[in-house]
Amino acid sequence: MNLIFRLIRVLVLSWLRPGLHPLDPSVLSFRAWPLDLDINVHMTNSRYFALMDLGRTELILRNGIARQMFKRKWQPVVSGSTMRFKRAIKPFQRFGLETRALYWDEKGFYLEQRFTAKGKTLALGVVKAVFVGPDGIVPPEQICRLVGADETSPVMPDWLSGWPDMETAIEARLAA
Repeated sequence: MNLIFRLIRVLVLSWLRPGLHPLDPSVLSFRAWPLDLDINVHMTNSRYFALMDLGRTELILRNGIARQMFKRKWQPVVSGSTMRFKRAIKPFQRFGLETRALYWDEKGFYLEQRFTAKGKTLALGVVKAVFVGPDGIVPPEQICRLVGADETSPVMPDWLSGWPDMETAIEARLAA
């Protein structure tokens, strides 16, 4: 199934489903179609990232951030991501994608995106997402305030504690 049809489905379902608190997870269901597959006849790694875009879209539509984003001419931007694949998604297999905010710092939101089927994790992605407005990066505290959420971030999960160091190392490498 082409991504445009999946996007339309996500947009329609987002308007029909109830709103979410910014820390609540978004859950979408998909099926692996032949155009999602690579030469090894399982879902290609690039499709995971494309579906993760849809998961983040659904999350910001349902938690009210999209409304603020359109009013203020902000754009959501992925500033970093990492992915770990555990089990292949096979042709025609049904699977879910759960997207949730883990915590935020002064610049961006850190999200977990988990692919699951039959109670098992198939792949896990972590994304740092920022909102960029006409004046630069929008502080997450401002976004939380506008959607009526607590501006205080949850504590960074211990298992993610190496992320800021990796970000700093990659940023330094980009400058070289």
